[in-house]
Amino acid sequence: MGIFSRMSDIINSNLNALLDQAEDPQKMIRLIIQEMEDTLVEVRSSSARVLADRKAAARRLQQVQAEAEAWERKAKLAVNKGREDLARAALQEKHAIEDEVAVVEAELRATDEHIAQLST
Repeated sequence: MGIFSRMSDIINSNLNALLDQAEDPQKMIRLIIQEMEDTLVEVRSSSARVLADRKAAARRLQQVQAEAEAWERKAKLAVNKGREDLARAALQEKHAIEDEVAVVEAELRATDEHIAQLST
């Protein structure tokens, strides 16, 4: 039994020596710095993507708001021409577009919240 415990002690001490060598502080620092740089690249990429999404949402919001205004003008023109059927249809389109405006505004708010989270 003494031989087995002694061999176990020798193997354990050799393993501990190998682990001590593997944990070179300079290597660990370089590894940590590399991980931090990788994280920074990911954060920058994510930030750029979120900012691009915000710009796209803002452009889309302007588009759908302009569409809603155009349908309102068409409805007024139809009323002036005595075409109530066309005015109703134009107002229905305007209401559908206004629903889309609400969706795009919600997307824009969510994107702004994401940007605020990234800023902190």
